[in-house]
Amino acid sequence: MLGFFVTTVINRWMTQFANLGMIDNIALFTSMYLSGNDDRGRLLRRSIVRFCVMSQTMVFRDIHIGVRKRFPTLETMVAAGIMTSTDLKKFNEVESRYAKYWLGFNWSFNLLNEARREGRIESAYTQNAIAEEIRTFRSGLSLIWTYDWVPLPLMYPQLVFLAVHCYYLVCLISRQFVINSDAKMTTEIDLGVPFMTIIEFIFYMGWLKVAMDLLNPFGEDEDDFDCNFLIDRNLTVAMGIVDDTHDDGPLLEKDMFWNDTVSPLYSKAAAQRNVNFYFGSATNADSQIPDDVRQITMIPHPFNEKLDQMYGKRTNRPPVESVVELKRDQRFSTGNNRKQTVEARFSNKIGAIFQKRHSKSLTITPNGFNTKARASTDIETLPTFTTNQKPCYSNPDCIVEVDEETAEQPNMEEPSQDPPRKRVNISNKRESVISMGRSRSFNHFGEHVDYHDYYNFDKE
Repeated sequence: MLGFFVTTVINRWMTQFANLGMIDNIALFTSMYLSGNDDRGRLLRRSIVRFCVMSQTMVFRDIHIGVRKRFPTLETMVAAGIMTSTDLKKFNEVESRYAKYWLGFNWSFNLLNEARREGRIESAYTQNAIAEEIRTFRSGLSLIWTYDWVPLPLMYPQLVFLAVHCYYLVCLISRQFVINSDAKMTTEIDLGVPFMTIIEFIFYMGWLKVAMDLLNPFGEDEDDFDCNFLIDRNLTVAMGIVDDTHDDGPLLEKDMFWNDTVSPLYSKAAAQRNVNFYFGSATNADSQIPDDVRQITMIPHPFNEKLDQMYGKRTNRPPVESVVELKRDQRFSTGNNRKQTVEARFSNKIGAIFQKRHSKSLTITPNGFNTKARASTDIETLPTFTTNQKPCYSNPDCIVEVDEETAEQPNMEEPSQDPPRKRVNISNKRESVISMGRSRSFNHFGEHVDYHDYYNFDKE
């Protein structure tokens, strides 16, 4: 019961926190899509974001004690600069028996339509992009309001509170060590203090107190949401985005990595730690291959061929049996980048199963291909082949499959044919690129016309 209660309270708290509402996206989209540096353009942008903050403030006034104390009346919002006197007059003219949180958003949508008619928004798509951000902002506030409107049933926290206290009241009596001194099962150890019950009491009661504190985060406690700060922050940041920094940026200049590999600097203290490259959780799966294996044979699956025969499908391709040379890459192994400490050695032996390692790559080198040792896949003008000058897109290592095509044996009456040819099948879908250095461009082996010109193996 206590676990379900705490889970429900924490989920509600997380949902409310995630939907408090940051106006940055609305301001950024408005500044990008609503053009105009004249007073009319500035007024449209500033009014759109201000009306959104106005609606957010009205929602917080009804659910947050601190915001209500700050803005007890709408006139105080005018004094704070969130509304103008004209806005307040128009707001009071709208008659509705329900809360008018929606009115500020409605005004913002009307201003978007005016900007579209005036040609300040180029297309309906860009107008809809701003409107979608406003809709997301409004939906989050609506969700927060519904959580305040329909809280947890009062009986639920009371029942959990009563159940926990009754449980420990019973433990206080039932877990006492009561035994006569003349009994056979006596001991000299003092068992009068229920240590386990005290530990349970601390943990369970602490768990309950945490849930009680998170039950209503819109209060004035230290751990509650500071919605007054959020209102001030949204208004200030939004005005700065749509007005102060609108259509204004630094002069463009070449960065320090221009025509060079990207290598950001580290502070001397941060450079003492190794950079842990990410490897997938299955990269070490080929470690199960025995050490004496030097080749891997790839064949079609018999079940697929059986299905083709069952449904009468015929293929024009001859049976292909690919033989891949296995080359084990020992550049990366468990613990190479770890300091030789007692903890590291113990972790390498005991926790090696959880260590991400680099796979042993299947690599061979095509004959005549320039495989200069490089730390990146940068494009250079290097001799791709021994007799031709072509842009070199070489990667440090790649998979190159040597396929042996076995044709049907010819009849004895027919003249002998040429032996089955071997081909180098370079495909970017089967390529495994290892590049641990800096890389400005990651151009894969089989994606360039230069290689297809030379490796056109589909020709007879």
